[in-house]
Amino acid sequence: MIKSMTGYGRCKKQIGGGDYSVEVKSVNSRFLDCAVKMSRAYLPLEDKLKRLASKHISRGKVEIFVNVEQSEGDRTKLQVNREYLEGYISALKEIQSDYGLAGSLEISTIAAKPEIFLARRADENLDELWENIKEVAETAFEVFSEMRRAEGEKLGEDIKQRLCLLEEIREKLLALSPEAVAESNQRMTARVKELLAGTPPDESRLLTECAIFADKSDVTEELVRLKAHFEQFSGMFNEKNPVGRKMDFLVQEINREINTAGSKMSDIAGARLVIEAKSELEKIREQIQNIE
Repeated sequence: MIKSMTGYGRCKKQIGGGDYSVEVKSVNSRFLDCAVKMSRAYLPLEDKLKRLASKHISRGKVEIFVNVEQSEGDRTKLQVNREYLEGYISALKEIQSDYGLAGSLEISTIAAKPEIFLARRADENLDELWENIKEVAETAFEVFSEMRRAEGEKLGEDIKQRLCLLEEIREKLLALSPEAVAESNQRMTARVKELLAGTPPDESRLLTECAIFADKSDVTEELVRLKAHFEQFSGMFNEKNPVGRKMDFLVQEINREINTAGSKMSDIAGARLVIEAKSELEKIREQIQNIE
């Protein structure tokens, strides 16, 4: 199934005494890059959200926004982020020692760092909070995934149409190939006779050279491989796992075969078909950059 790396999903629910909202959006990226934006008080839940996101998307730049508003009064308390505080003090002492700086660490210096403090409701349970956030996040990811599937279907249809055009061009090149080789041989024979200025050519040697040239000009092998690549490409639309990287690799192989065929064909009609094929292939490549 083709999925786009671009998507958006949002869910907002009231659970217990709080309002929970989760918003998910993504754009294309070579790898999975997930960022979570939420209250610092809930930072211990960040890894859980990232693991949840990895179940729904394998690559792309994903941003998850979480907002929790409690409506049962303002019973909050500050907690010290001791791990951050100890690292901060240790870093300051190391700087002072390494560079011989004077001065002492004051409480005002620590108080100026908001990362040291975590604001949390006095009766808040992180495990319970996670279950609530997870419930809302799952719904947001369902909406997000549905949008990616719908966008992926559109991308897939466009790519299929362009693959059909490429196959039509391949058929034209295949039909043109024997004629192009024959015309090239005729031109070469005429040129040789012209250069000999009336001297009879060695027919045996001339036929041998024409045969070698015909073999070098034959694009049948490249066109057969192109057909195999097109069939493999079409089969990817039915795969369940992400296929974006595989498609990208296959496009490179198709481009290589088209370039080789183009370098062998010297006639104008063949050159025009090769340019048309490369144009369609480039459009496919652009679409693939958005496929997971």
